Amino acid sequence: MTVSDIARTNGFRAPAWAGTVLRYGASAAGPVAVSAAHFIASLIFLRGLPAQEFGLFSFVMVVVSFGMSLNVSLIVVPITRNLVTGEAVPRKICFQMNWLVCGGFGLVLFAALLAGGAPLREAGLLALFAGAFTFRWFSRCVAYVNGRMANAITSDITYSLLVIGTLGILALTQHVNFTLGSEMMLLSALAALVPFGAGFFREQVAALRGNPLAYWPVFKDLTRWSLMGVILTELTVNAHAYLVTFIAGPDAFALLALGMLLMRPAALMQSALPDLERPAMSRAIAAKNMDALSRIQRHFTFGLGAAWAGNMLLCAALLLFFPALLLKKGYALHDVIVVALVSALIMAIRALRTPFAVLLQAAGQFKQLAGIGTVSAVISVAVTLVLLMAFGPVPSLGGIVLGELVILLKVRTMASDWKHANA
Repeated sequence: MTVSDIARTNGFRAPAWAGTVLRYGASAAGPVAVSAAHFIASLIFLRGLPAQEFGLFSFVMVVVSFGMSLNVSLIVVPITRNLVTGEAVPRKICFQMNWLVCGGFGLVLFAALLAGGAPLREAGLLALFAGAFTFRWFSRCVAYVNGRMANAITSDITYSLLVIGTLGILALTQHVNFTLGSEMMLLSALAALVPFGAGFFREQVAALRGNPLAYWPVFKDLTRWSLMGVILTELTVNAHAYLVTFIAGPDAFALLALGMLLMRPAALMQSALPDLERPAMSRAIAAKNMDALSRIQRHFTFGLGAAWAGNMLLCAALLLFFPALLLKKGYALHDVIVVALVSALIMAIRALRTPFAVLLQAAGQFKQLAGIGTVSAVISVAVTLVLLMAFGPVPSLGGIVLGELVILLKVRTMASDWKHANA
């Protein structure tokens, strides 16, 4: 049974809006749970860890989001693209690359954490967590493509319950520390792989046997552009995380991480919903159904906007009624409010531009998206660096706002032109 089947029964047709709400409600259940888990985990670490360790944990959560996007650009995109082109890209090749991407990503993060001052043991644990979480994200993306949404949601719920449960026990028993926290995050990510089933992992293990060079034609024809777009977009949207962490230190990044913490529910929805809508948009494009494509885009924008609005209400409630949760480490309320407002503005711009970008991905416009990313990345990195050196970490967020606005204006124009050309 699909989500669409739930919205109808014999002799009764549910209103169109009810099907849309139910579809997003079902697909959002998992990401909302993961978002809540990461939010609670961040609060626990904020209150239980020194600023430097909290800054390192927050940096890992930023980089993990990049790993998820990296995995999608290299592996999930060719699988989804087949829905439009009908070309047979052997899944075994993509599955083999998944192992290489997750392993390589973990190694790079391990080196970055050591460079940022993390202890060897904790750097290793968090790098393994990042690799396992990225592998889990790949698994849920494939589940969406295969129409097995229940597996993805079960994995999300499993991960969320374990994160909240294990870290909650550490908090209640006053045993929160960097090592145990890292171990619990890794344990939760590994356990959340179980819902995808033994058959799925037999297929993954079997993919290890083969020649990795077989992926080269896929990379040359398609994913080199999607990869470039992801890297350039990462530089645009998270330049402050890398520059502040490695120039001013994890302690300085900890304050900026508070704003990211407050907007994490909206951020995770912006990462998760494209995995639902990209295949749907691809099918609409393959069927040359522009009305359906516009409807999906409209609902997509509404869903992200609703998530952003709900997140804003949560932020307001925390700052008004529970400020002690965020100020225990000595952060000034004024600074926290400023960072939260700028972070909210960034998330609002992303909510507007994400549906346009995903539509262009579904249409195969990866080279053009990479061009947009080049312009926005140069602007974002340059402005962020200048503001950081001249005025400090908080004003450096202005570079991210400017980069996001450039992406929004460019993808909006490009999506409009593409739809007119293919009407």
